[in-house]
Amino acid sequence: MLKALDQHARDAGQPSDWQVAKSFARLTGGFWRGAGAGKAWFWSVTLASAIILAVFANVTVNRWNGWFFDALEKKDGESALIAMAVFPVLVLIAAGLGVVILVSRETFQVHWRAWVTARLADGWIGERRFYRLGLSGYEPANPEYRIADDVRWATEPVVDFAIGLLSAVITAITFIGILWSIGGSLTVAAGGTSFRIPAYMVLAAIVYAVLVSGLITWVGRPLPRLIAARNEGEARLRFSLMRIRDHGETIALSRSETGERRAVAATYDNLVGRWLAMIRQRGRLTWITNGSGALVPVVPLLLAAPKYLSGEMSLGDVVQVAAAFVAVQNAFNWVLDNFMRIAEWLASARRVNELAVALGTLDHGHSGGEIAVETSADGCLRLGDLTLTDRDGRTLLADFAVELPPGATLHVAGELGHGKAALIQAVAGLWPWGRGSVALPAEARLAVLPQKLHLSEGSLRAALDPAGDHSVEAAKEALRSYGLAGLVPQIDQPRDWDKALTTGDRQRLALARAELANPDILVLDEATSGLETEAALELLAHIRATRPQAIMLLIGQSPGFAEVACR
Repeated sequence: MLKALDQHARDAGQPSDWQVAKSFARLTGGFWRGAGAGKAWFWSVTLASAIILAVFANVTVNRWNGWFFDALEKKDGESALIAMAVFPVLVLIAAGLGVVILVSRETFQVHWRAWVTARLADGWIGERRFYRLGLSGYEPANPEYRIADDVRWATEPVVDFAIGLLSAVITAITFIGILWSIGGSLTVAAGGTSFRIPAYMVLAAIVYAVLVSGLITWVGRPLPRLIAARNEGEARLRFSLMRIRDHGETIALSRSETGERRAVAATYDNLVGRWLAMIRQRGRLTWITNGSGALVPVVPLLLAAPKYLSGEMSLGDVVQVAAAFVAVQNAFNWVLDNFMRIAEWLASARRVNELAVALGTLDHGHSGGEIAVETSADGCLRLGDLTLTDRDGRTLLADFAVELPPGATLHVAGELGHGKAALIQAVAGLWPWGRGSVALPAEARLAVLPQKLHLSEGSLRAALDPAGDHSVEAAKEALRSYGLAGLVPQIDQPRDWDKALTTGDRQRLALARAELANPDILVLDEATSGLETEAALELLAHIRATRPQAIMLLIGQSPGFAEVACR
C-alpha cells in the first residue's frame, strides 16, 4: 500500500510514505537499545508469544466446531456432551490469552510512547531549542502538539499493526492448511468434459482477497494526504484560538475582536473543507468495505454447497471450512481492515519526523550565522565587531564592540528597533544571524529581565525561586526589598499571577527574582518601564548593591537607566 501512496508525497514535494516509515523506525528504534532495552524486549516477546498461542487457540476452536457439528449431524449425544464439556476450557484459555495480549500490548505502548516523547521533549526543550527553532525558520507548525499528540498516534498504532500482521501471517498459514485438507479439490463438468480444480477453497480465498485489497488500495490512495491536511488544519485552528487567549489584553483594549473572529472563521472554513474532502474519500472506501463484509460469510458457503449436497462434506466440514475461509480472508485483508489507521499513522509519523529533522538541522548549525560564542578568561563581557542581521540578511546592528569588566554598567539606547531584541538574544547565545563574537565569563550565570515578565500559574514563591534553592524567608525578604511587602502573606497561594499583577509589580518581581538567582550578567530590557523614575532608581541601586561585581547591560529608555549608567 505504501508504494501505491508514494506518488502523492512526491507530487507534493514531501518524503514518500516508505521514507516516512523508515525515518520513523530510525527515530524510535532506540527503544530496543540502551538502558530501556530489557523492558522493551520483555514486553515484545511476551506479546508475540501470546499472539501465537491465541492463533492456535482459534485453530483449536475451529476443530471443535467440526467435532461438535459432526456429532449433531450423526445424533451422537455422547460426543456432543463431551464437546460441550471441553468448550468452557477452550473459552477460559482464549480469554486468558486475550487478557495477556491486552495488558502486554497497552503496557508496551505506554513505555514506547514515553521513550519517544522523552527523546523529542528533551531535544526540543534542551539547549533552548524551543526558542531557537522559531528564530531559525526550521520550526514546523505546533511542535508541542506533535510531541503531545502526534507521538501517541504514531506509536500506538504500530503496536496494533505488528499484532495484526503477525496474527494475520500465522492465521493465513494455519487456516490455509485446514482449507486445503478439508476443502480438497473440486471437479467441474462443462461441455461434456470435466476438469479438476485443486485446493479450490484456498485459490478462491486468495483471489478474493487480492481483488478486494487491490481495489481498496487504488481507491484509497489520496487518503493519507487528506488526513495529513486535516490534522494540519486542526492544529492551525488550535493555534488561532490560543493566540487570542495569549493576546487577550491587547485585543480587548484595541477592540479588534471582529478581525480575530474573522480570522478564526476563515481558519475553520478551511478546516471544514479539508474534513469534507476526507469524508468524501472515506465514503468511496465504505462502498467497498461494506460490500466485502456482506459477501465474506456467504462466499464459502456457496463454494462448499456442491460438495455438501453430493455427500463429499459433512455439516461439520462445511462449518469448519466456512470459518477457516473467513479467517484466511481476514488475514489476507489486513491492509483493507487497517487502511484508515495506516493512513492516519503515516500522517502522524510524518509530523513527528518533521520535528526530529528540524531539531537535527538546528543542531548541525545550518542557520547561516557566523557569530562566535567564546569564553572570556578574565571575567569580562566582550562583544567583538558584532553585526546582527535578520533572516533575510538586512542589518539590524552594525559593528558593535564593547568590553565590560566585572561591576561595569552599560546603557544602550537609541533607535534600535528589532536590533534591541537581536542584541539581547546574541548575548544570551540565541541569535543565529550575523558575524562577530560574543565572549562571556566562564560558567557565567545570565539573567534577562524583560519588559513584561511572564508568570505561569502557581505560587509567588515558585515564580521567585523556580529552582527551589532558597528558603521561604529569603523569598519573603526579596519581596519586601522590591516594594512587594503586601504580597508576602500570599506567597504560597496558587493563582494566575500573570493576570493578578500590574506591569509595574511584575517588573518588581522580576528584579526580586534576579537577585535570588545571583547572576553574573544582568540584561535589563526596558525592565523598569512601568515604574516612576525615583522608584526605578531605588530598585536598580538595590540590585546593584546586592551584586556589585555583576555586569549590567541596560537596553532601552526605561526610567532610571541613564542615571544609573552615568554613576
